[in-house]
Formats: sequence, structure tokens, C-alpha cells
Amino acid sequence: MIPGGGAPRNRRDLRHLRPSPPPQPCVQGLPFLACGMRDEPLSFVRGLFAGNIHDSLLFPFPAPLDERDPEETRTVRRLLAALDTMRDGLIDSARFDEEESIPEPVIAALAETGWLALSIPKEYGGLGLSPTAYAHVFGEISSTDPSIGVLIGVHCGLGAKAIALFGTPEQKQRYLPMLARGETLAAYALTEPETGSDAQHVVSTARQLDDGSWVLNGRKHWIGNGQRAGVIATFAQTMVERNGEMVTRPTAFIIRPDMPGFAVAGTVRKLGIRGSTQAELVYRDLRVPADHVLGTVGKGFGVAVQVLNAGRMTLAAGCTAGTRKIVGQMVSFAEERVQFGRPIADFEITQRKLARTASDVYAADAMLGELTALASSASGEYSLEAACCKVFASEMLWRAADEMVQIAGGRGFVKPWPYERLLRDARINRIFEGTNEILRLFISLNGIEGPAGELKEIGVALRQPLKNLGLLSGFAASRLASRLASRLGAGTATLDATLHERLRDHAGRFERHVADLKNAAVSTVSAYRKEIIERQQELERLADMAIELFATACVLSRTQRLLEERGVDGCAHELDLCDLFVVEAGRRFRASRVSLQSRQDETRRTVARGVRTAGGYAVESALLKN
Repeated sequence: MIPGGGAPRNRRDLRHLRPSPPPQPCVQGLPFLACGMRDEPLSFVRGLFAGNIHDSLLFPFPAPLDERDPEETRTVRRLLAALDTMRDGLIDSARFDEEESIPEPVIAALAETGWLALSIPKEYGGLGLSPTAYAHVFGEISSTDPSIGVLIGVHCGLGAKAIALFGTPEQKQRYLPMLARGETLAAYALTEPETGSDAQHVVSTARQLDDGSWVLNGRKHWIGNGQRAGVIATFAQTMVERNGEMVTRPTAFIIRPDMPGFAVAGTVRKLGIRGSTQAELVYRDLRVPADHVLGTVGKGFGVAVQVLNAGRMTLAAGCTAGTRKIVGQMVSFAEERVQFGRPIADFEITQRKLARTASDVYAADAMLGELTALASSASGEYSLEAACCKVFASEMLWRAADEMVQIAGGRGFVKPWPYERLLRDARINRIFEGTNEILRLFISLNGIEGPAGELKEIGVALRQPLKNLGLLSGFAASRLASRLASRLGAGTATLDATLHERLRDHAGRFERHVADLKNAAVSTVSAYRKEIIERQQELERLADMAIELFATACVLSRTQRLLEERGVDGCAHELDLCDLFVVEAGRRFRASRVSLQSRQDETRRTVARGVRTAGGYAVESALLKN
């Protein structure tokens, strides 16, 4: 499976959700090694936790690609036309699912039409697509066939991207042209049985020989394209000197299957995305030439996380395009299916499903528009926004696929109808590229660094939470709350971007909710102090509040642009989608806020302790005593 989807396996790994202050100016796109608070680019989501609304980051809404770059738009349209041709007979998702493979002729057609060159720089024979163009075409291919989306995502977005970002000129010249032509596939071998996708604690080892070459030993599993890739970016622990001591640090390498000591142990069978293949790789004294180190020895963690960050954006694009397609399938089935003498589309229960899904797609699409613009900006910071978008879009797709099965009834549960496959394929996205649980902690822990960081000692503790929890215990809650409130200011931030009068009520509620999030962040830090890292139910709620606010701001920005272009009468449908989403998002926001510092949290912890102690449910059946 795509690396990055594994959750940290133990408590120590939570420290990688906190940013460390960099010794030099920040590098964009490090999700688990985000920039420190000092001199870093502005983040819209991080600002929300401190009660700030950085309007200029999201307003005005970016123009579509065809207005900004007609030449790249022509490239995108050519790719989409080739995809349309492949849909007619060559791409057979049902067959891929049954046979658990994508046939070689399909891969050859993808290579011939440029689909394997999307992210590779033009100077190496690739298309060098911008984030906006890449997200759009990736969404289209993923919604056509999720398994092909995985194949391309691993090849273009992980394996080839690692070389494009960190390879030497010689490495790029050697490998990128062949990958752009599709002569072979690329893979990205990070995930391990022992540590999942925790790049910092990989178990595989690399030992350097006297001639400068390396010997790798270890196992990797769930590696997309692993059994057929000719070029693989991988990671292993190496000995490096730090402060006069020899310590182990991960290093990235380029390896090939023709190197002595490389073996494919097998492939895995899966619930969904069954056309894609994930392999287990074994390194037994794998000999790697000295010039195949990727990046710097001991700096493999930075390679891993920077490559994975953009993957969340493209995964969100795939989920958004997939949900848009499901909306069409919902409507088609509901109009044709007659029950009680009427199409089921006439029933309000069905209409509720259609409306929720459509308004969610409108929000996710707006989030993607903003996110791709942030990713294209030299000064933008988008790791938190990418995490928000990935969580939102992956859960949206899962709900939509589930609702599609429900609307289809019995036909939703059986073959040859495609709906059960949609549900199976959708499930992985909440795990890929960082589980949604871990990403929620990432969002909230980064967010509360702003308020908590106003006290120097608190900021240090949050950057290394498990090591420094003791520093938090010496602060009285009242002192912390008063200093934070004074520092942050008691006023309410305003959304200063020019908005149509039709959106002003929404904007007013948004401003109040931003103030609510700031107060909630301060209150939560004040209430729990040293325990804040362990109060993950509270951190989830703060993250959910931030996700709803980011989505709302994107919706307002996009709707404002449409109003400027078309006027009220010209975008009535979009205004309805905006109204529905913003109001419902506000209700979800308030539900999370009300749940903060709930007594039920302790009850849940107590029940969990009882279940763990008993090793299960531990209550006798109500039907028959044991």
C-alpha cells in the first residue's frame, strides 16, 4: 500500500507530530517535521487556533487553470482525451478487481500517452505538471479506476518524485527519463512490518563498506508497484556522527531489483483497490553502489516526509473526483428505481443523501482549489491545510460510497453492479498517507502550539511533548489562561476580504467560530497542561473544529468569486450548496465545541480499561447465561 498510511505504533512516535525549530529557513512540505513558529510562512489553519484570520491566503479564490496557463491546460485536455479513449474497452475495473492485476497493455497505454510522466520535470522528458494540473488529472484517473490511481500515485507522486526532489544530477539523468517514458515503474519502499510507515524508526539497516558501497538488510511490506518496479526509493538506518557520538539515522537509497540481495517475497490480497499490487520486499546483504544514496546520509527522514506531504493533496483530489462521480450515480439510480409507484429520488430521505453529498463535494472542490494554489506558492505553507483536506475528502468519499450502496439496496451489495466495489475501494483512503486519527493529532498539536507557545517553556514542551511533559506541570492553569488571553487579545478577528452581501451572515458566524476555536484552544491547554498530549479525544475535537472552519472559508472564497463572475441569479445552485454546507459545518463545529471537557471522556477511559483488563466485552449474554 502507499507508504505513509501506517499509524505510529507507540507513544514515542507522537513527538513526530510536533514541529522542531529548523536551523535554517523553512522548507515547504514537511508534514511531520513542520517549520517552527519563528519566521515560518503563514498557515491559515494554524492561525485559526490563535484567533487569526489570514484572509490574503485564501481570498480572492484562485482563477481556474485555463485562465492562468492555457498551455498547461492543453496538456491536461490531451491527457483527459487519452483517458477517454482508454475507458472504451481498455480500462475494465471489474476485470482488474477479479484478476487482482492491471494488465501490461494498460500500463503500456498509460506510458505512451504521458500518464507516467505527470510529475517528472520537463528537462528529463516529463510533463512537469503544476500542483493544480496534477491534482486535476490524478482525480480523473483515480475516479475512473482507483487501482490505476494507486499505480500512478506511487510511480509519479512517490518513487519518481523522491528522485526529482533529492536526486543528484547524475541520478536524475539516469532514472527520470526512463520513468517518464514508462520503460519501468517506480516504487517507494518505506513501510515495514515492525514500524509501519514511521520513517524515523525503520528497522532495516545499511552498512557502508570500505569501497563506499552499502549493504542493506531488512524487509519492506505493502509496497505499491514493488513486484514490477525497476527503480525503488527505500530507507534504512545508517551510522552517522552527531555531537561526537555515533548514532543511527535513516538514509534514503535508490535500489533496483537486479542488485544482488534483492528479492520479492510475495504480494498481498486486499479488501479493495485489488487491481493494484502491493509486495513484500526482502533485502539480504543487498549491495547498493555508493552513488545510489538519495539525498544526504542520515537525512532520510526529511526525504520521506517531504515526498509524502504532496501525496495528501493528490489523494484528496482523487477522493473529491470519486465522490463527484458517485453523486451522478446516486441521481441516475434514484431516478430510475421506482418504489411505491414513485422514483425513490422523490423521497426526502433520498434527497437528504443527495444534498449532503453534493454540498460536501462543493466544499472539497473549494478546498482543493485553495490547496493547490498554496502548494504552488513559493512562500505558502500548506501541510496543515493538506491534512485537513485529506481527512475531509477521504471521509466524504466513504460516506458517499456507503450511501450509494444504501440507495441501491440489494443491488448495492452484489455483483455485477459496481457499488460494492466502490465501497471496498473507498475504505483505504482513510488509512493512506497518514491515518485520519494521526492527522487529526497533527493538526491540533500544530495548532495549539500557537497559543501554548506564547509561554516559552510550553512551546518547548509541545515541540518535544513526551520528553518535556514535566515542564508543563509547574504552571497554574489560571496563570496560563490569563497570560494567553492577554497575549492573544480579547477581540474577535474579522474576515476583512470583500464579500457579497449574500454571504455576510455566513461570514459573521465564521468570525465568531474562529474566536470560539481560539478560546477552546486556550481553555484546553489551560485545563490539561501536562496531560494535553494524552487528551487525544480533546485534540480530535479541536482538529474537527479547525477542519470545518477551513472548509467554510474555502467555500466562502469560491462562492464570492462565482458571485463576482455571474451575479446572484447566475449561481443560484452554488449558493444553495454554499448555504447548506456552511450551516451544517457550523452545527458540526458547535457539537465539537460543546463536547470539549466532557465528563464522558473519563467514562470512556474507564470502560476501555475494563475491556482491556478482561480481554474483551466481559458481560454475560442477555439471552443465555454462561
